[in-house]
Amino acid sequence: MKKPWLIFAGLCSVALSIVLFCVILGSYTSMLRSKNRINATKDLMVTACSDQLDLIPELVSQAPKSVSPEKISQIEENARQIQTILTRFQASDAPLDPDLVAAFEDTQAHLAEDMDSLTTAMKKNHPLSKKMADLYLKTIYSARRYNKEAAYFNNRKTVFPGFLTARWFNLDHLNFPLIDVQCFAPWGMK
Repeated sequence: MKKPWLIFAGLCSVALSIVLFCVILGSYTSMLRSKNRINATKDLMVTACSDQLDLIPELVSQAPKSVSPEKISQIEENARQIQTILTRFQASDAPLDPDLVAAFEDTQAHLAEDMDSLTTAMKKNHPLSKKMADLYLKTIYSARRYNKEAAYFNNRKTVFPGFLTARWFNLDHLNFPLIDVQCFAPWGMK
């Protein structure tokens, strides 16, 4: 004689196993897609910052005589430091080093302040000043997108089923630091 409850329990176990497998696999692919989006938005931010840095020599060359040579050299030094940091940002797909992010934020904030004083001396309606402001806005946008994706990933690995998936697939050690977008704020917007 067949036992219907045993057949029912077996079918329920198989169905539950399939559902759990799909949930775990879906969580894993979601986390991998999120990690890829983080790297893509990081690259967008680095590109936007690089475009901004490429414009600085032309902007500095048109600086009025009222801008001190010390201010010009300070702008150029900050630009070199940021370029070095951006090179390190691009070097790996691993999460950004929090100390490197802090150094980047500090240097970028100083550069934004210096560019504010330079464009004030040049008049903010100068075409290069407007172009620089547009590049800053592009950088802010890409940094916000990076932060959104990084926060999603960091949060996803702390909730069910993400915390299981992160642990099983060795993603729990990844922690993507957020970037303070205020360091990019164009002059006059701080």
